[in-house]
Amino acid sequence: MKNIQKDFEKKGYTIVKPEKKILNEIREIIYSSIKKKIDSKYKNKDIDNFFNKFHEFAKSKDLNEIRFSTYNLINKSKKFQNLYYQAAKPFLNILVGNELAMQKKINLSIQMPKDKDSLLDMHSDAYAGESPFQVVVWIPLVNVFSSKGMFFTTPQTSKKINNEVLNNDKYNVKQLYIKNKKKFWFVKANFGEIIIFSPLILHGNKVNLTNETRFSLNCRFKSLLSPYDVLKKSHRNIPNFYRPLDIKPLTKIGFNYLKTLQNKVI
Repeated sequence: MKNIQKDFEKKGYTIVKPEKKILNEIREIIYSSIKKKIDSKYKNKDIDNFFNKFHEFAKSKDLNEIRFSTYNLINKSKKFQNLYYQAAKPFLNILVGNELAMQKKINLSIQMPKDKDSLLDMHSDAYAGESPFQVVVWIPLVNVFSSKGMFFTTPQTSKKINNEVLNNDKYNVKQLYIKNKKKFWFVKANFGEIIIFSPLILHGNKVNLTNETRFSLNCRFKSLLSPYDVLKKSHRNIPNFYRPLDIKPLTKIGFNYLKTLQNKVI
């Protein structure tokens, strides 16, 4: 576990192995949901094959409907959200703390081969007002490699490019990526592993040039008591964007006391 902390501080991300049983349960819920929609087209019982070869029996025009219906299903399920948290919890305790806020919505990504509609250009989540005090927990439901996955760079390169993005109008984000393309690489991870990374690390994806479909989930966690809306005022706070987890007794007492003071002032 100590190596996880050092790894994260050095690279801005770490790849960890949670309890496989939890990840299997997460994947089974998504598999069952999607399979109901295309049951007549898929007879193989191999779950790995279902996700990896999804493009062979599902139509790309139906992709958004499938993704959004599954997205709605998992985000209405307290069980699913708890499974997600439990998968990452031991590592979050080390990297972030044990009083946490969790993003209220878990995101699902599906990227078929040669799909040009599911692209994310190089970016830092901070560009959209995300907190620098959070981490992204990224769970692949398949093995990811090369253009089937995400690309990352080093904290040093991220810092340099982020500075150019924020303080230089000479280049836009796409131009800066092309200019620094050799400093990025695709991260490799297998199903059974999760990637936890800082939102300040520049990342993104490209057209999937492999012959397999990528399914992945992502959700953000931060220290409950760390600052919100750091770069600009947005909706990324409690209760709009995050929900509290594991609030300790003393924190509850403190919040209740502050609430009482505020009511007296009003």
